[in-house]
Order: sequence, then C-alpha cells, then structure tokens
Amino acid sequence: MNFKNALIYILLFLNTPLFAQELMSLDQVISIAKGQSLSSQQAENRKENNYWVYKQFKSNYLPQLVLDGYLPDFNRSITPVTQPDGSNEFRGVSMSTSQLNLALQQNVGLTGGSIYVGSSLQRIDNFEGLNQGVSYAGQPLVIGFNQPLFNFNPYKYDKVIEPLKYEESQKKFSEEMEQVGYDATEYYFNLLLAQVNKKVAETNLSNNDTIFKIGQGRYNLGKIAENELLQLELSVITSERNLQSANLEVERATLNLFTFLGLTPSDNGVKLSLPSEIPDISISSDVAVAQAKLNRQQYISFHRRKLEAERAVAQAKGETGLQVNLNGQFGLTQQAGQPSGVYQNPNDQQQFRLGFNIPLVDWGRRKSRVETALSNQRLEESTIALQEQRFTQEIYMLARQIPIIRTRVLSTERAKLVSEKSYEIARQRYLVGKISVTDLNITLRDKDNATKEYLAALKEYWLSFYRLRVFTLYDFQKNEKIGLN
Repeated sequence: MNFKNALIYILLFLNTPLFAQELMSLDQVISIAKGQSLSSQQAENRKENNYWVYKQFKSNYLPQLVLDGYLPDFNRSITPVTQPDGSNEFRGVSMSTSQLNLALQQNVGLTGGSIYVGSSLQRIDNFEGLNQGVSYAGQPLVIGFNQPLFNFNPYKYDKVIEPLKYEESQKKFSEEMEQVGYDATEYYFNLLLAQVNKKVAETNLSNNDTIFKIGQGRYNLGKIAENELLQLELSVITSERNLQSANLEVERATLNLFTFLGLTPSDNGVKLSLPSEIPDISISSDVAVAQAKLNRQQYISFHRRKLEAERAVAQAKGETGLQVNLNGQFGLTQQAGQPSGVYQNPNDQQQFRLGFNIPLVDWGRRKSRVETALSNQRLEESTIALQEQRFTQEIYMLARQIPIIRTRVLSTERAKLVSEKSYEIARQRYLVGKISVTDLNITLRDKDNATKEYLAALKEYWLSFYRLRVFTLYDFQKNEKIGLN
C-alpha cells in the first residue's frame, strides 16, 4: 500500500465510530499530519509558489513576442506648429493617430544585452487643414540590438543563482514536511504522557481508596492510630486532585493534537499506543554530516549567499564606473496612402548610437560603494562559515546522542518495571500490616517518578530521531534519502 492509499485508509478509519476505541500509533499520527495538516498545506503552497517563480525566471531567457499600440489616439486642440520658414504658429489641429507594433525580443544572458525583430504600422487621420485625409507609414521589418559595454550583467549571476534558489526550495519543502513529522511527534507524546498520567492517577486513586477503606476498618478495631488514618485519607484527596488535573491535561493535549492534524476531536477522545519498539540504528556522525551537506537546503543557501555577495560587488563596480551602451537598428521603412503601399518598395533604414557615461568627480562615491560591497561580502562569508560550523556541530552531537538516549530509554524502562513491582509488593505488605503507610507512599512516589522518567526519555528519543531526519533528510532505518528525487 503506497502513502496515498494508506492515508485515505487512515482518514476513512478516523471517521468510523470505532475510532475512539482503537489505539492510534505514532506512524498514523505522522502520516495524517503530513497528509492534511495546515502546516503541510502551507509547505505545499510555498513549494508551488517557488515553482512558478522559477518558471517566471526561465521565461526571461526565452523569446518574448509582444503586440502593442493604441487604437486610436485622438487630438483636437490648438498647438504650436513649425512653419516651412522655421517659425512657429498656433494652429488648430484635429487628428487621430493609430499604431501597431509587433516585436520578437530575446535577452542574451552571455553578454547582458538583447536583440529584437519587429514590424510596425502607423495611421494618421487629419480632419482639418489642407492635408485632410489618411496617410500610412511603417517599418515592414526592423532588426536591432542593445548591448551594454563594461556594465553589470545581471543575467550572468541570475542564471546561476535562480536555479540554486529553486533547488533550495525543493529541499526546503522536504525539510518542512519532516518538520511536520517532528511537530506531530511532540504533540503525540504530549497527549500520550497526559493519558499515561491519567491512567496512573486513576490507579493510584483506586488503590488509595481501597487502602483507606481497609484502614478505616483497622482504625475501628484499634489496630492503627488516627494519624495513620488521616494520612490515608490525605492520600485519597491528593489522588482525586491529581486525577482532576490529569483529566484537564488530557483534554488540552487532545485538542492541541487534533487542531494540528486538522481533525475534529470526538466526544470519547482518542487513545494512543506506545511505540512498539525502539529501533537500534547505527548512526555514524560523519555520515550524518555528509548527508546533511548533500540533502539540506542550508548548504545550498550558503553557496547562494556567497554568490549574491559576489554579485553585489560586481554590481557596485559596474554601476558606478564607466558605462557604455551600444544600440543599433537596421530595417525597412515606407509611407503611403494605403496600408499595402507601406510594404511596396520600402527604403533602407539604419540607426546606430554609442552612448557613454564617465564619472569624472564623484567625491569618492564609487570607491565607497565598492568598498561597502566588499566589506559586506567579507562579513557574509565569515557569517556563513560560523553558521556552517555550528550547524555541523549540532548534527554531529545529535547523531552521537541518539544511541545514548536509547540506552537511557531502556534503562528507565527497566527502572519503571522494577518500581511497579516494588510498589505492588509494598501494597500487599501494607495490607497485611508489615510496613507503615510512609513506606507505602515512598514506593508509590518512586513508581510514579519512574514512569514519568521513562516517558520523558521515550519522548526525547523520538524527538531526537525525527530532528535528525529534519537536519539530514536521510532515513537511517532504510539507509535512503528523504524527499524529492
């Protein structure tokens, strides 16, 4: 059964009346969280958004076919008109201009320039004066280019940085989904601990109530002192108060878990099962660090940030120094009284321009901007080096800690079993009058503490286990990469 089918099965199962009576495992909780929680939906939305951002970037390197113009541009006014002798006179103008331009443009990433091929047609309608009528002009074909020289070329860096951003977003999605699993684990154990504490409180109340009733009979027979009976009654009161607190904590933890999963809590709640086993995984710290460097978006981010700092330096140098722009256009042009005449026997047309901008005195502006960019680059590189070092250390120590935490889980589990057996023996001995109520309460406290320590160690192990998955995007149980291929 694949993940999707398993998820559908689980969701259908959750909607059955028997759900409240069934145990829910950690794997089920994580599957539901990854399938329908709001956190997983947000991760999906961010992934989709990053995909379209990348598609938009790639379109910048594809030819763009554009049709623009205006139909019409009407103007009826009095304006200064240049006369044949060069003088200006105010004349009444009533005319309408229409124009269509069709252009195919291509950016050239290697040089930072652009080339284009186009065609245009213009119509003028004169409604007043001696030149009333319609005339046409246009460019049947025009080929041109725009090439900056010695300027900053954004395409050079974008062509490297934007694919890194997209790859980073893909790995980020995998990390976010693993983070959902980690958060689900935390909510799961919060509820599991609350349920176990409730069960312990119920058992303690039942035992203390039974012992208190036996103590009342012994007190009436004069076998125990009133002080001991009061201690037994106080134990019952404390157990009742602990049970009330445990019930409230179960309700709170249940609401938190179901809210995170995107489900509606049932009236009967849900029962969670303890993980059946603690996997004994061989985790090499060196392998964990190596897998993190291969799979984590963090390390792609380090590389991207270095490139962005390098781009900022190149931009500061390119935009404040010598700037030269080379523009050229070659094509055909014609005018006529009919649209078809524009395309008959057209004339040659050439345009060429070399523009430049040379800062002669800028009072150190260029140098300051370049030095600022260089300083920021050095700061970013040192920041990245420190972050990489800390991140590597965190992964290394986490991989080293997991086997130790597993040993602690097994040790506290044994202590829990021993304390439970010790309490049961003490309870039986108290019932036959061989130990005091103080000794009984000590074994009860030891039993409860041992149970809490075991569950705390169990929670720590599984949270560390899933945190390592988040940090490395590697499944050490299956020895395979996690996430998108």
